[in-house]
Amino acid sequence: MEGSERRRIARAISAAENRGDDCEAVLRAAYAARGRARIVGVTGPPGAGKSTFVDRLATHLARAGRRIAIVAIDPSSPFSGGALLGDRVRQGDSAAEENVFFRSVSARGYIGGLSETAVDVIAVLSGFGFDYVLLETVGAGQSDVEIREIADCTLVMTVPGLGDGVQASKAGLMETGDIFIVNKADLPNAADTAKHIRAAVSAAYMGKPGLNDVRPAKMVAAHGQASPGQRALMRRHGDMAADPSIWVPPVLSVSAARGEGIAEVAATADTYLDWLSQTGRQGERERERLYRQILRTLSTMLMARFSAPAGAETAVAEWVERIIAGRASPLEAARSLASQGQGR
Repeated sequence: MEGSERRRIARAISAAENRGDDCEAVLRAAYAARGRARIVGVTGPPGAGKSTFVDRLATHLARAGRRIAIVAIDPSSPFSGGALLGDRVRQGDSAAEENVFFRSVSARGYIGGLSETAVDVIAVLSGFGFDYVLLETVGAGQSDVEIREIADCTLVMTVPGLGDGVQASKAGLMETGDIFIVNKADLPNAADTAKHIRAAVSAAYMGKPGLNDVRPAKMVAAHGQASPGQRALMRRHGDMAADPSIWVPPVLSVSAARGEGIAEVAATADTYLDWLSQTGRQGERERERLYRQILRTLSTMLMARFSAPAGAETAVAEWVERIIAGRASPLEAARSLASQGQGR
C-alpha cells in the first residue's frame, strides 16, 4: 500500500468523522462501492490484551496476503475530543506490514464502547477494498456490548483473575460473543477460566462448540426443553428447530504476547463468517447495522439541535429552570421539545 493511498484513505476517514462539507459525498461513494470487508470486532474488559491480540491477528492475516484495516476506538479527550492513545502507541508488529492500515478513532464520549461514526468509517474502509476490518473497542467491561450491532463476528476476550465464575455467568457482554477467547493462557488458572466460560455457554446452547449439522429429531426435542432465554440466544446462531446448521460459540485459549493460538482464532472466525454468509445472516446483519446507524445518526442530529454555545439561552435551559422550580418533569420537557421539533 503506497503512501499516497494511505493519505487518501486517511482523508476520507477524517471526512466521515468530522462531518464536514465533503462528508456526504465521501459516504455516498463509500456505500455505493458496496465493499465486502469482513468486520471482526474484539471486545472485553480493560487489560485483557486486546491491542496485542489485534496486532498479532492483523499480522497473521496480512502475511496470508489479505488487506487489513484496524480501527481502534479510543477514549475521548475531555478537552479536544480526540483519541487519547493514538496510532503509534497501539501498533506493534503489524506496523511493518505493507497491507495493514491503522486508524485510531475517538469515542467522543459516546456510550457503549464505540463511536457514533464507526459504521461510516468501516464503510469507507470497505469501499477501499480491505478484506478485513478489525474493530477494537474502548474496553468498557460489561457495558461494552454495542459492538454486536456493528461487527459480523464478535470476539469476546478475557483473562484469568477477573472473578471468572461470576463473570462467566453474567448477562450482557458474555451474551454478545460469537467466539470467546481466554488470553494469557500461560498464566495460572487460565484453564479454569476457559472451563467456567464453556460451562456458561453450554448452559445456553445445545451442541458441540463451533459449526453443528443439525439432527432434526434429537435437536428439535432438545429445543423444546430450552427456556425462552436459551431459545432467543440459540436463534441468534441458528434455530435448531428450523435450520440445517447452527453455531455454538467456542472458547479458545491464546497467548497474544507469544503469538500462540492466533491461527486457530483466525480459522475459526473464517468458519463462522462463511456460515454467516451461506445462511443469509450476513445480509440480515447488514440491514440491522444500517437501520441502527440511521437511528444513531438521527439521535446525534436531534441532540445537536437542542444544544447551544456556552451561556446561550435555550429551550432546554428554560425547562431545567421549570423542573427546579417544581413545575415540570424531565419527561414532560422531552415530550414538549420533541413535539416542537426545534431547540430554541
